[in-house]
Amino acid sequence: MKFQLPLWLYPLAFLFGILIGAAALRYTPDGRINLMLVWLVWAGLPFVGACVSGWMMFRKQQIPWILRFTGLQHWQLDPQVQLKLWLKLHQLWCLTATGVLAAFLALLLFTDLAFGWSSTLVDDPQRIYQLTQLISVHWQAYWPAAVPDLTLIENTRFIRIAPSTADAGNAGDWWPFLLASLLIYNLLPRVLLMLVCLLQLRHRTVTQLSVSAQQNAVSADINCSNPSELQQQSCSAWQDAERVFWEVSKPSADGLVLGLGSWEQDQQQWQMLLKRRPARLVWCVDLRRSPLAEMADRIQQASAQGVQQALQIWEQDLDAPSHARESWKVFAQQHQLIWLEA
Repeated sequence: MKFQLPLWLYPLAFLFGILIGAAALRYTPDGRINLMLVWLVWAGLPFVGACVSGWMMFRKQQIPWILRFTGLQHWQLDPQVQLKLWLKLHQLWCLTATGVLAAFLALLLFTDLAFGWSSTLVDDPQRIYQLTQLISVHWQAYWPAAVPDLTLIENTRFIRIAPSTADAGNAGDWWPFLLASLLIYNLLPRVLLMLVCLLQLRHRTVTQLSVSAQQNAVSADINCSNPSELQQQSCSAWQDAERVFWEVSKPSADGLVLGLGSWEQDQQQWQMLLKRRPARLVWCVDLRRSPLAEMADRIQQASAQGVQQALQIWEQDLDAPSHARESWKVFAQQHQLIWLEA
């Protein structure tokens, strides 16, 4: 499935980043830039967002929350499309962070930035010093200028009722700390997540090509041995095979029932069945139902693992249209399933 965003969305993300950078560096009426708010918008919240995105990328596959309120419980999520969506999201975020970086560097070059910090809850410079030391642990060894010292923190503390009580001559020395935070906590995590998405997409593509080649080889062998006729066998020859009942409400035999519950539950049970790697599998279907693409996908997944499969009409005496049996025979022939007769 090809997924592509509009091209105008990419420059828009870059411009949005420039606006965020310029807006965050606006001076307050007191003549200072709120350092703590700038760090929160540029590094703190983006880092939390990157962590949440990474967790959602690697968590167990589930139905999106919005579809749980629409009744579309049989909606099937394609992992490859999901990875492409995440990749586009990370690309847009990187462009936004690049826009913030461009605005910051431009204002550093053409304006005189003066930063100050103030907090109602944290008013001890020693605590701010410990916090900045913790934040700067990633670049302390190779960029010491980006690690604020206690003198800088004490001199740039801003008290609204006494704004001129401290010497603010070095108020612009916070810029290396902000620049390092922007690169390490905003831009770098998204670049790493992009690389993870690209590696997983490449792995899935190679896997799909390998599975497709195996399926083509199996199809070629079957077509060469019997190109036009549907293979038929007796049900007694498949008594030891595992059964999968597709949309059969009350089966009279033991087996896995699919197509009646939620997609999430069916997917979990199906994956457990594939992990057992059964040698043979019988699909028991309702004559009144029509073949579905979801069933065909599961048949292909089992074929990729070398599982021999057959199709059996369950409860032969059901009232059904005359063409129903022929439809299922065509379906069985298309997917190289053995047709079982009682």
